[in-house]
Formats: sequence, structure tokens, C-alpha cells
Amino acid sequence: MPKVLDQSYEELIKKAQILFWKQGYKGTTVQDLAEHLDISTSVIYNKYSKETLFMDSINYYITTCSDPFLSQLRESTTGMAGLHEFFNGLITALETKMFPRSCLMVNTVVEMRTENAEIVNLYDKYFDSLITSYGIVIDKAIASGEIKHADKRDEYAEFLLGVIFGISMIFKASGSEACKLYVKEQLSFIE
Repeated sequence: MPKVLDQSYEELIKKAQILFWKQGYKGTTVQDLAEHLDISTSVIYNKYSKETLFMDSINYYITTCSDPFLSQLRESTTGMAGLHEFFNGLITALETKMFPRSCLMVNTVVEMRTENAEIVNLYDKYFDSLITSYGIVIDKAIASGEIKHADKRDEYAEFLLGVIFGISMIFKASGSEACKLYVKEQLSFIE
């Protein structure tokens, strides 16, 4: 008997996001999706598509996971302490398994690179948002005298983009304590 679609699209996206997060886009088959979402493959083929579910999962991740972290970062009033809190908050999210497998955007960039223009556009916007957020906090740190080379503000914001990738890789290889040391060392370069 065919399975009936008795879930909202948002519920499907939440579930699909977890599967894509754990297995990646390429590692997830339509059959995997159907089983994980408890729907028939024909629903995926006829109503959605693997790519649509993936793109909407990425957008859902940005809205529900990334944007709240970045909003908290931008609203920080403490400059460098705000950056430390932000990165250590990401490490805590990894420790507590709030993030099933490092940052979904980092995973996507590593897996997909430039294979899909729509995905490239999405993570370009994501990285621009990160850099803008870092810049806002760096400006606060400059204003409070925590950063010596104010003329390197844009370079520092770009530099911090790499810290997200570093945290993801180091957490997988060495765990949270190594990540915390890595963050401390990286932030010392701009103080």
C-alpha cells in the first residue's frame, strides 16, 4: 500500500536536513530520503526532488541554525570576547550534538565545491553574511582598542571565515579541547 503524505513540507525539510547533514548530498539516495522521511520514492520524484529537498534543507539550516548564531554575534557588545563566545558556542553545539556533523554549510562546500551554481550562490551569500557579522564585531573591538591594526579590518574578517572550517575539521580529528585551543590561537592573531 502506498504511503500517504501526512507531514507538512517543513517537517519533511527538518527530517531531510538531518539526513543530508549526516550523509551529505551525494551520499544520500532518493531511496534513503524516502525511508528517512517515511514517504514513497514516487512522492519525491513527482512532487519534490532530491535537489529541491537539499536546497530547502540548506535554507532551513541558515534560517534556524546559522542566523541565530550570527544575530547573537552581531548583537554582542564585547568585541573580542564576543568572537570568543561565538566560536566557543559553535564548539559547544558540536559537543552537544546540536550539529549532527560539523557545520552543514562547511560540509556542503567541501562536498559540492562549484558543482552546482545554485548551491555556490547560497554559500556565497552565507559567507558574505559571516564576513559582515565578523566585521561588525571587529569594529566594536577596534573601537574599544582591542585590535591594534584597524587598517586590517577586512583582512581579519576574511581570516575569521577560515576559523569555521578549521573548527569543523579539528573537531572531527581531535575533539573540542583542541578546537578551543585553535580558536584561542587564531583570535590572538588579530588582537
